[in-house]
Amino acid sequence: MALTVCPECDGKVSDKAFACPACGYPLGQQTGGRAWPAVLGGVAGTYISAQALVTIMVGSIMFIAFAAIMIVAVLSS
Repeated sequence: MALTVCPECDGKVSDKAFACPACGYPLGQQTGGRAWPAVLGGVAGTYISAQALVTIMVGSIMFIAFAAIMIVAVLSS
């Protein structure tokens, strides 16, 4: 593991790092497939996987639907 210099902030960065830990500058050293599959975002530290995003959305919709059903049940009795 060698240390390189970040082109953005001149900080020391591992040659295996995906982004600079000091400033978040993405280092394009990925070869072959993507190292972070199915992610959204563009700044280091703000990535969320597509699966997590779908899970959050489905959970929110299910919560709202359950709350609506409970409100209707309480108001109709």
